[in-house]
Amino acid sequence: MQILALDVGTSSVKAAVVDAAGAQPAGLVARVGYDLEHPTPDAVQVNPDVLWRAVAAAARQAVRDFPGVQGVGLTVQTPCLVLLDKADRPLGPIWTHLDRRARPAARQVWAAVGDDFLATTGNRPVPGGITAVCYRQQLQDDPYLCHHIRSYLHLNGWLALRISGEKAFDRGNASVSGLFNTMTDHQWSQRWCDYFEVDRAWLPAAVDGTNTVGTVRSEAAAELGVTAGIPLKLGIGDTSSAMLAAGLTPEDLMHTTGTTQVLAALAGNPKPSPRLVTRLFGVGDLYLQAAHNPVGGVALDWLRNLCFREQSEAEFFDRTVPAAAQRTTRVLLDPPFLGGDRLEIEAHRAAFRELTLASDRMDLLTAVLEAMVRRHREAIQTLGGGRAWRRIVLTGGGAEIVRRLLPEYAGAAVETLEDGALRGVAKLFG
Repeated sequence: MQILALDVGTSSVKAAVVDAAGAQPAGLVARVGYDLEHPTPDAVQVNPDVLWRAVAAAARQAVRDFPGVQGVGLTVQTPCLVLLDKADRPLGPIWTHLDRRARPAARQVWAAVGDDFLATTGNRPVPGGITAVCYRQQLQDDPYLCHHIRSYLHLNGWLALRISGEKAFDRGNASVSGLFNTMTDHQWSQRWCDYFEVDRAWLPAAVDGTNTVGTVRSEAAAELGVTAGIPLKLGIGDTSSAMLAAGLTPEDLMHTTGTTQVLAALAGNPKPSPRLVTRLFGVGDLYLQAAHNPVGGVALDWLRNLCFREQSEAEFFDRTVPAAAQRTTRVLLDPPFLGGDRLEIEAHRAAFRELTLASDRMDLLTAVLEAMVRRHREAIQTLGGGRAWRRIVLTGGGAEIVRRLLPEYAGAAVETLEDGALRGVAKLFG
């Protein structure tokens, strides 16, 4: 069985026809970028029409040589809030997980009900990371907004609606809505719906990500380049999907590199922590817990463009970075939040310290590498408490480079996974 897998990431959509049995792309992996909007410094949003056009364009490229795909499956960045009116039209831009406009609302929630919120939903009310906090901020900015809303969805639920006409939430996305009893009965919480002024009727059923939410409508089929009437799988978040592709168990670690680095593991009976994201995996009954390292591989790209522009990418990563890793320096990257921190309510910015007129660009690079190693050690301790992992699966841009930089991975059973989120979509089909 060949299926169209759609991976909607932070700034691009990837699509591929994937063999459901082997979870391998059968042809090219199409990638179509889309523009994020930044109307204010803390805002990171996307126009729904722009996003849909990118999804459709990537899909058409992927299926060009495979006209007979038998299903469509989704995986998405998590979470993204989509509010719809009575005609199922988005009421505004989609707030992505990178958006930080909801800091005032997050402070209010944490001060008023923080401990209870953490204990029942599994997470702090972080801006961007919990969509009910984003909604609370939108409602404070526009008190009449609630009169226009008829549906409260996350990104894959909205895409499922565009494609099949049916609405749904997967349980993993429900867990980061702030409206779901993640740690208790796995149901929508009347308490938190009331607290955030969300009408329970706006929320569709929270189901397993393997759920066939419906079939592809004729209009959507024409835009995607597939046959109408084939099944659509609701899908799960991109980290969960990559873990699904890798066949991870609670003894394994998933390490995703990017703007920040995400360390994730499965758990059967987790304890919520302010330093972790805790949510249902999205498939089955296990939980996913994730810690973050704010110094990601993108920090190295940034420093290369800033200070080593005359070097080729190969020269920088094959010669300069290893040389910097062998040096010591008094310069510190502290605070280290070059890529932000998804677990923080307050704004954090990075800063170099202990600079003198004798400091050079290699000192800056060494300081970045030292901060990456230091924060990795802290994140892995927070997530696993020092336990040994059976397998470590690395995925994302620069995974091999990061692997060589981390002392904890020397001699460990480390493997890399390409296009993990896309390949995980195939697992939704059994």
